[in-house]
Amino acid sequence: MSEEPLEWVTLPLDLQHRFFELAEREANNTLKAIQDLSVKLKELKNLITPHIKKLEASSKIVTTAAVDGSRSPRLSERLGVRYGVFATGIVYLEGVKKKDEKFEVGSFKRKQALSQDKSRYFFDLLSTYAERKLALEALDKCDLLILDGSFYSFLYPVLRMKKVGLYGEEEERLTKETFEITEKLRRSEKTIGVIKRSHTRAIGGYMSLKDRENSLVTIIDKLILSTFMPERTIFYYEDLIGDVPVQVYTQLAQFAITKNWPEENPLKEAENKVFAPFEALKLQKDGVKEMRRLQVKAYDHLPPCEVEYPSSVSIKKMHEWLGQKDFFNEATNLPIALDLVDNLVGIPSKFIDEFVSEVEGRILDAISLKKEEYEIVRLYFTLLNPQKPM
Repeated sequence: MSEEPLEWVTLPLDLQHRFFELAEREANNTLKAIQDLSVKLKELKNLITPHIKKLEASSKIVTTAAVDGSRSPRLSERLGVRYGVFATGIVYLEGVKKKDEKFEVGSFKRKQALSQDKSRYFFDLLSTYAERKLALEALDKCDLLILDGSFYSFLYPVLRMKKVGLYGEEEERLTKETFEITEKLRRSEKTIGVIKRSHTRAIGGYMSLKDRENSLVTIIDKLILSTFMPERTIFYYEDLIGDVPVQVYTQLAQFAITKNWPEENPLKEAENKVFAPFEALKLQKDGVKEMRRLQVKAYDHLPPCEVEYPSSVSIKKMHEWLGQKDFFNEATNLPIALDLVDNLVGIPSKFIDEFVSEVEGRILDAISLKKEEYEIVRLYFTLLNPQKPM
């Protein structure tokens, strides 16, 4: 079988040459950025390496539960409403042995006349609520509970929803219920959050207090720490920044990037930004103030894993949990339990179309014997969906 030709050679010859020139410029620019970063990282060595500690191995085997969820990447509008589906799952492991699992599914519906932004925000909130509710059920069945993501990150999209006038009674009720569940999980002292797609730039933010022009404000901590952390090591942020939440220093980095640096009290202004959702939504911020973060690296060839945990959890307990044999996946450096449930609950992008087709088919089956309704249904679907899916 012959190989497919490269897309590049299908372009006009002159256009090919111009793209080759562009690729050369991009390669040179990227190489220079890498070289500059290498110099900056060497300057950080004396600041960071004293705070990198050995991850003590633990022979203790604990029952770990991990919760994750997935939602359809887009909403269908074929049934006269914006329609989405979501799945939530929990996996229980004793060491690396699977003990149990549980799954829940749900749907999201909004009238098409309502804002698309409101639909997207509420769908996110609804799926987070479902994850936290399932997590709460697991508390009495495990020694360690792992959430996907930060404890309170769901509040920031809610704040955006409120700012643009899309926050009503239903949204307020669901926000408060999700927040109350999250508080129970935090107070349990056996729940942690794993931030898989971390944008934390607390190290750059810390450096910006001395030099706001420092280029490290644009570099995520995972990249910085990957350079310094050997395998089986752990980095506690509080050793560097004290009791201030990590998000505050990330906000300092954002001030520096956007050239919006507060002249009087930048640390206080950053705190105000971080705590803004709690103030606007009238929620207690004691919990977020007590949260701490760490980066842990189990395998040398992978970036570290960022973990959020309540300050009331002792360092000894963290090492018992994270230091278990085979706790982390050698392919991802994430907890195996979280990877397992993530793989199980993933919803493919085209699934929503199949789900809506199933609903349509069941409607048609249900009224197939009622000829007077069949024509109405046919017209209903035709008017709502005049074009075939692309």
